[in-house]
Amino acid sequence: MQRRTSIKKILWAAGSGLILPGVNTNAFSQPYSNMRAPAPFYLFTKVLQWLPLRELPDTVKTLGFEGIDLPVRKNGFFDKDELSKKLPAIVAASERLGLNRPVLTTDMNVGQMGQMDEFLRILAGEGIKDYRMGYLSFASKNIVGELKKLNGEMRRLAELHAKHGVTGHYQNHAGKRIGGSVWEIYHLLEGIDPDHIGVQFDLRHSQVEGYQSYENIFHLISDQIRSFDLKDFVWGNPSNKKDQPINVPLGDGNVNFQLLLEHEGFTGSLPKILHVEYDLGGAEHGDSSPTMDKKEILAAIEKDVMTYRQMMS
Repeated sequence: MQRRTSIKKILWAAGSGLILPGVNTNAFSQPYSNMRAPAPFYLFTKVLQWLPLRELPDTVKTLGFEGIDLPVRKNGFFDKDELSKKLPAIVAASERLGLNRPVLTTDMNVGQMGQMDEFLRILAGEGIKDYRMGYLSFASKNIVGELKKLNGEMRRLAELHAKHGVTGHYQNHAGKRIGGSVWEIYHLLEGIDPDHIGVQFDLRHSQVEGYQSYENIFHLISDQIRSFDLKDFVWGNPSNKKDQPINVPLGDGNVNFQLLLEHEGFTGSLPKILHVEYDLGGAEHGDSSPTMDKKEILAAIEKDVMTYRQMMS
């Protein structure tokens, strides 16, 4: 009881904008409650993995979100083996609070084909329609050949998604894994109904990889997008070795968020998911014992919420 009371006090203070210098709702051009940005607005809750799972729905609701993106993987709140045991309580609490059905973030993909039918059955049984899939990696330098082979496997996987009425989302993510270049996802999912397997579009990562061509990439993949990740970055050289992208609070970086307003799904019902991945004492990596004060973590998230509402209203 004492633990839950302390969290509620922290949330009350964070909601009042009293935690960090400069985090004040009065600084925004519109009243906080009157900002009408595209919804539903979710939080990728890796940043809250220091919280007890039972407190997650109330926390997300109090911070101003309309849904939970729940990490269900080895380094998440729990792994898929505990899905049928722990997921129903999160779904029930979300419904009680008026939140949308959760979106899940998982490691599930073609490598888990034998487990996929049961996994999708559980999701469908809880009314969950969307989840992020695990990443795939290239095994050789034969990029085109591997993408063609994986496309065949993805087509078979899409049939299972159609059977259960669940959509898998493959995220573009800067780096050497499949999907670092959005063109790779275009070929990976070629010919597949995006309502079965679509794209979780991450504008931050697409701008990193396609510095001057990211708008082309956005239009290329537009019809396949089924959710959006929101995060920001700047270029920097903190180690004096080479320039690299550095995550920063929403609105403090280079990401051209206004581009997303051109997509009817962004202004419509597709999930918009905030990722809080700048330095928060390890909370940004999912640490269960971050070094930053928890009040400051919550205040930082709240500031991103207000920034989103101001930018996109």
